[in-house]
Amino acid sequence: MAEQDWDTFRTLIKELLRDPAARKRIEQRTDIAPRTLSRWISGETEEPDRKRLSSLLAALPQHRDELLAAITRALPDFNVPLIDPTTRLVEDMPMDFWLRLLETNANTPRNLHFASVVHLIFLQLQSAIDPEHIGVQLIIAQCTPPASPNDPVRSLREVMKMTTHQSLLTSPGDTIFLGAESLSGYSASLCQASIVQNIEEEQRLPVRRTRNEHSAAAYPIQRGGYVAGCFLVSSPQPDLFSQRLQYLLQIYAYLLSIAFETGAFYAPERIRLRPMPAEQIQYAYIAGFQQRVMTLLQHDASLSRLRAEIASWQQIEEELLALPTSLDQQGDPKHADTH
Repeated sequence: MAEQDWDTFRTLIKELLRDPAARKRIEQRTDIAPRTLSRWISGETEEPDRKRLSSLLAALPQHRDELLAAITRALPDFNVPLIDPTTRLVEDMPMDFWLRLLETNANTPRNLHFASVVHLIFLQLQSAIDPEHIGVQLIIAQCTPPASPNDPVRSLREVMKMTTHQSLLTSPGDTIFLGAESLSGYSASLCQASIVQNIEEEQRLPVRRTRNEHSAAAYPIQRGGYVAGCFLVSSPQPDLFSQRLQYLLQIYAYLLSIAFETGAFYAPERIRLRPMPAEQIQYAYIAGFQQRVMTLLQHDASLSRLRAEIASWQQIEEELLALPTSLDQQGDPKHADTH
């Protein structure tokens, strides 16, 4: 196979990025992150993703001819897309997905509804958000129900977690509580999306710094102005979240609200999150979750398993909130696994 010649393409991309208008169009009309463009220019990416090359051509029609010439110099078999860029959203959310989602929402039994809807949405999203299979985490953090109807919501709890192209984790051992110290908590409390393109450089927003997370986006899950939790996307690379991707993730956050029952939503004034201890501290308490559930069921035969599980999570939350919380420890990667 002949060696690919990307020199012309790299030089052209470098020149285009010097033009603020061209750079803005790339940000708004493609899902190509600044970090990806840098890797193209440096040669760190040996062969750019063809779907992203196509979106680049669609985003910069005035530079189409010179871009296409540079691309085909390296990829003689590159097929020029004939699809209008306005159809990209339809590609990411095709009609068969909407039909499957509506069918799942209508026909799935109540006890399986939440997991089935979230799983379907996550599987559809992964190809759009992670075409290069870098392993992006998709997380649902739900408001922890207060013990009393008059009490505020004091924490969120991870209830669904998926690493794209790898696994869906739902067991209690995979969950932690998140609070005011987290990006999810911040987003849910303010009822607004929060984007961190580089966690190591972030100084304004609260984030849990970890080894494998370099950028993150959090979207509150809302219905009628009420909040059920947060949709968190965590990337092992910085600068993942282009303007177009942010728009797409907001749509998915709207969709995720259909997975929740009405009673899972809380008025914004009831969301009063407190800082939660570091993950390693939480694990010692969460490890005993199943034993707590069994103990409650043994002591009260009228209690359903679901109610016993809710009560057990409430017990754990209460005990964690009673612990002293060190913000320094929260920020140490040695003590953190998530956001």
